[in-house]
Amino acid sequence: MSSSPYRSPSSQELARRRQYLKEKRRFTFYRTAWRAIAMLGFTAGILWVARSPIWLIRSAEQIVVSDNQILSDENIQALLPVPYPQSLLQVQPDDLAQSLETYKPIESALVSRRLLPPGLHVRVRERVPVALAVPDTTRPLKAISNQPEPFREPGLIDAQGYWMPRNSFQELGAMTHSPPLTVKGMQASNRSSWQSMYVSLQRSPVKITAVDWTQPSNVVLQSELGEVHIGPYGRNFEAQLAALDKMRSLGSKVNPEKVAFIDLQNPDNPVIEILQANNQSSAESSAESSAEQLP
Repeated sequence: MSSSPYRSPSSQELARRRQYLKEKRRFTFYRTAWRAIAMLGFTAGILWVARSPIWLIRSAEQIVVSDNQILSDENIQALLPVPYPQSLLQVQPDDLAQSLETYKPIESALVSRRLLPPGLHVRVRERVPVALAVPDTTRPLKAISNQPEPFREPGLIDAQGYWMPRNSFQELGAMTHSPPLTVKGMQASNRSSWQSMYVSLQRSPVKITAVDWTQPSNVVLQSELGEVHIGPYGRNFEAQLAALDKMRSLGSKVNPEKVAFIDLQNPDNPVIEILQANNQSSAESSAESSAEQLP
């Protein structure tokens, strides 16, 4: 009968094995203990730093504001709900940013801690008003609301069509002036159209001071050349502005006081409506005769 390839460990081997396991347990214990002591020391250090006068925000002067155009640094500092003095490590930057974004003039905000010197850095993106929004007064109100209703009362709009109450900046302490452009009758549904329209208006060589959107089927512009009817806003808008630019010599050919409006619904065939003696616009035949004088 063959002998087994495995043999029982000797007493010396068992003793060495027990000694090895004992030392391993001792090492594991000391390592765990040192980790616990290190964590306690780190936590104590954090608490000391948090309570140290060195890391306190004592006043708004330790808050740096950047990227603001209309609101002053002081305006934005006053909006931050930071009780002074406040530990820098107890400040929650995300909460402060969300608090700033609740104000309509502020589109977005980013708040970060600054260790040296201790303080905060606030970056803001404002909603810059580019036009005064005037409601369509011919549309009756369904109900009187205690809250501002977008596009149902006078307000301000930015380049993206975001509406805000007219006194939004003044309530935050900022000094502003009314935008040079007025938009009447715009609705929330026109926001996407407004975004592209405003870009075109910015590039227009002819100054436009007002847009009347009361009748979407016939948008009316107030320009330095007079009243302009463009029909529904659409793809021809830039071509209509280009056609209007070509009519700069209109004053030398037609008495501006006799012009009722310029019809640019077809930019390839602009038409001038002439006032009659009774201040009513002329008939189609008169308009056609005037159109012949256009360049």
